[in-house]
Amino acid sequence: WIEDQVTSCDDRRVLAVEKKGAMTFEGVQVHGRADRIDRLEDGSLAIIDYKTANIPSETQVAAGRRPQLPLEALIAEAGGFDGVAPGAVAELAYWKLDGGEPAGEMKALKKNDPAVLAAAAETGLLTLIAEFDDPDTPYHALPRPGVVPNWNDYAHLERIQEWSSGETGEET
Repeated sequence: WIEDQVTSCDDRRVLAVEKKGAMTFEGVQVHGRADRIDRLEDGSLAIIDYKTANIPSETQVAAGRRPQLPLEALIAEAGGFDGVAPGAVAELAYWKLDGGEPAGEMKALKKNDPAVLAAAAETGLLTLIAEFDDPDTPYHALPRPGVVPNWNDYAHLERIQEWSSGETGEET
């Protein structure tokens, strides 16, 4: 399916696949891996993320709850992907590849300008950096208890179940 999309799109050229990129914000290096970066006919860039499960909604991306593509746009605009010349990002898209029928689905983020999403992601990132640069900011294992992540590589280290007895912590 991907091959068909690449060969049938005369308006784009694949620049990179599975490309690592990085950028430094306030002394903190942010890095990511773009599944695919295309150069569009007008010279701008498209950042594409392949998904095998659920595609984030535009609302989630715009609210900053799924910042991957906007942050990758920032990195790309700054020239942070080796071998990819910097440029304006005109398209952020998810390609769902699940082997079903149809085998794939393209979903470009159309409601929000990629530059606006990237600027909001940068503002959110700089706010987080400033917050966690404050020595009085606690590092919670579950910063938003009502939002359970789909996966957690560190769950075995957090000991949440062990330390969550359900008690209020008040002495009797």
